[in-house]
Amino acid sequence: MTFDELYDQIRSGALDKHQARQQFSLDWLETASSYIADVNRGARNNIPEIIYGEYKQFDQTLELADVFLERHGRVIISRSPFNDRLVAHYESRCTLLAGEQVLVLGSLPETQGKVLLVSAGAADHPVLEECAFTLRALGVEPLVFEDRGIAHPTRVLEAVKEGVAGDAAAVVVVAGMEGALAPFVASLVALPVIGVPTSVGYGFRAKEAALTSMLASCAPNLTVVNIDGGIRAAVVAGLIARNREAVRESRAE
Repeated sequence: MTFDELYDQIRSGALDKHQARQQFSLDWLETASSYIADVNRGARNNIPEIIYGEYKQFDQTLELADVFLERHGRVIISRSPFNDRLVAHYESRCTLLAGEQVLVLGSLPETQGKVLLVSAGAADHPVLEECAFTLRALGVEPLVFEDRGIAHPTRVLEAVKEGVAGDAAAVVVVAGMEGALAPFVASLVALPVIGVPTSVGYGFRAKEAALTSMLASCAPNLTVVNIDGGIRAAVVAGLIARNREAVRESRAE
């Protein structure tokens, strides 16, 4: 479980002092046939375990996922080539969210905070979906607006208005081509904006153009992750949202 979930259980009395000490013990690593699993990472950094599956075999991914589900009840699998097989294996065993390149296995936490999530075009959907599912695994509600490229700016304005009215704590912008959507959105909001350049575009250095453009932006509230980095953007934005909610709760007390 994550640190916030552990704290809630201690506060409610669901965990006693001895059980809490076990969760915080130094016995963090579990070794299996082909990996060493840091099973208490979520208790340290409030982020569910994420398995990068692109170069792992099906059996390796399955073995890792089972370990984390046993200890924490939730795991994210990113970009596994065996998504369909993993869905078939787990769909009768646990709750899951299945996307084109991401799987979230296990129960979802209670929602705390919101993040506005905007993409430029339909080609950006796999990265946007990865970002949205990761936010849900973090316990943050994604306010999703797709196909809002600046070729028609009024589409962007509608998404921004809805996000601000919905009390979003941060914004994630997913865009390919020249990546202009990210600085445009950043110019409209008094919020941290995280740009996710995608490998979408035509011609010379097409897969790098959005990254270069976003990095060169003069919008001071825009920061940028690497190409197709939906999970990283979601984690950072999700922590911003959850931390804001935690501050509000502490002030209310």
